[in-house]
Amino acid sequence: MYNLVGDGMKDELLTEIKSFEKEKEKYISELVLKLKKYSKVILYGTSEGTINVIKLLNENDVKIDSIYDDDDKKKNTIFFGYKVTKPNIECNDKDIAIVVTISFYDNIRDRFIKYDKDIDKRLFMCDGYFYEDIDEEYFYENLDKIVDCYESLEDDLSKKLYIALLKYRFIRDGKLINELREHRDKCYFDKVFMDKFQNGLFIDAGSYNADFITTLAKFKNLNNSRFYIFEPNKNFVEQIRNNLKDQFNYKVFEVALCDVKSKMEFQQTKTSTSHLVDSKYNAYKNMLENTVDLVDTDTLDNIAKNDKVFCIKIDIEGSEQSMIRGTTETIKRDRPIMLISIYHKCSDLWEIEYYIKNLNLNYKFYIRHYSYSVAKTILYCIPQ
Repeated sequence: MYNLVGDGMKDELLTEIKSFEKEKEKYISELVLKLKKYSKVILYGTSEGTINVIKLLNENDVKIDSIYDDDDKKKNTIFFGYKVTKPNIECNDKDIAIVVTISFYDNIRDRFIKYDKDIDKRLFMCDGYFYEDIDEEYFYENLDKIVDCYESLEDDLSKKLYIALLKYRFIRDGKLINELREHRDKCYFDKVFMDKFQNGLFIDAGSYNADFITTLAKFKNLNNSRFYIFEPNKNFVEQIRNNLKDQFNYKVFEVALCDVKSKMEFQQTKTSTSHLVDSKYNAYKNMLENTVDLVDTDTLDNIAKNDKVFCIKIDIEGSEQSMIRGTTETIKRDRPIMLISIYHKCSDLWEIEYYIKNLNLNYKFYIRHYSYSVAKTILYCIPQ
């Protein structure tokens, strides 16, 4: 834990960053050595991250046997050269290593451990999701912002997490964050937000299936609240309406929020990972039976210009920084509570907090993390 500020803090971080490359090499080499001891290595999950894990293991001469996936439609298909099968959860063959490449390591572990109490010896997390080619220079270039954001965090847990997450983005060793993570079910519902709850207008950007609203309703009476729901993925709009029915006062916008009113390419997926297409995702535009369509985009400043906004929740798969820029006037006017996913891009860890802080609106900032992997890091912005 760092207690220094300013240049002292910067020096401490520089020393830390210089160790990243060696620690990453050590982590990968140890993982490779462990996997090579098994007669079979099976990956779990068919995602964008899985592609990066396949590349990593191939480069290190780890032979992959096949891939598990829970989706019945993918059974017996081929994913980047490997056969996809249904997971054999009851298998306790000690010669099979299973490498989880998706964000649900804890759920998968819970399923396996019922049949193999020693599953932790052969179940590995190898996080290739939201992969970015990050080197030490990338952190050096952003060090002033990183230090500024670290020093602006309100509590010790946030600060410990911040350092661990920076390191994790580079090394990808789950042990760095596991002891600091909260349970996935608590995502968005930390005490720092729940203690400030009031009825009002909530913005749910990247709603998926409206699970944020239905979960919030388990804790709070929402009879006097309204919800603007933004979900451009047509696969989920009907599901949102079915889940909410007439229990809530809501309006669905089939619009992608960003910093401009326009039309943009949007990758429609069958999971919660649909997103506006940018250079980061171009390689995956047509994978896994996803489709790319043109969708309407707009700013929240345009849509909510006549509304008073109490709370904004954002999880829009990499467009968070763009949406915040298009929400600036709303933030200045209403000083809403904000619950923001800051894990889709490494720079989210500093750019989003730095931008909001420099609006000089007297916010307190907290960070919490809710998974074994890179996913589900939330920045809580609480107005004072």
